[in-house]
Amino acid sequence: MKIMIVGASGGIGNLLTKHFDSEENKLYLTYNKSRNKIFSPRNAKSTIIKSDFTNVNDAENAFSDIEPLDVLINVIGCVANNLIYRMEEQEWDTVINTNLKSIFLSCRYGIPKMVEEGHIINFSSVLGRMGMVGATNYAASKGGVESFSKSLALECLHHRKIYVNVIALGYFKIGMGLDLNEKIVNTIKEKIPLKDFGEPDEIVKAVDYILSSKYLVGQIIEINGGLLL
Repeated sequence: MKIMIVGASGGIGNLLTKHFDSEENKLYLTYNKSRNKIFSPRNAKSTIIKSDFTNVNDAENAFSDIEPLDVLINVIGCVANNLIYRMEEQEWDTVINTNLKSIFLSCRYGIPKMVEEGHIINFSSVLGRMGMVGATNYAASKGGVESFSKSLALECLHHRKIYVNVIALGYFKIGMGLDLNEKIVNTIKEKIPLKDFGEPDEIVKAVDYILSSKYLVGQIIEINGGLLL
């Protein structure tokens, strides 16, 4: 398969790069600032692309010299938490642009490069549906990703039948889940019925399931240990 991972330098991006690191795959791995954090594939052919996906020219150029894609995975994201009455405009714009605009631009310029019956997987968060104090910008961006993806999924059925779906994650032992302090981790675990953060391989299983399906359209796959029912 030909696979592009937008946001390959993050924890989940690295997880998926390792998962798809096999000889039959060709990987396109994008980053903005942290090239040194990208996992270097050992078996798959790979191309590493520097691109700021909040910039229309960068996003367009990222797709300008690639082979037709079977899979486009958008796992780019950031946080800038603050209470709304303290939140600066830049904090709002940075999160909305990184988490939502970047996915719009990735899909906008990625879709023309995709094969018939290809797959787009956009990553979201449980906070897009349940919210959290101090995360209005983040929750808004992830809720936007989910609504955007539902509409896009319908559009893509009329354009070479491309399947668009979303994986909405709860708290996991990878990526942003590793950046939380112990007090916050314990508080969150008490709210999760399974009383623990998820294992990374649960994410991989969800991706594989989506890619195996030819009947999954515009769905939000929730993986959160029961935090949101």
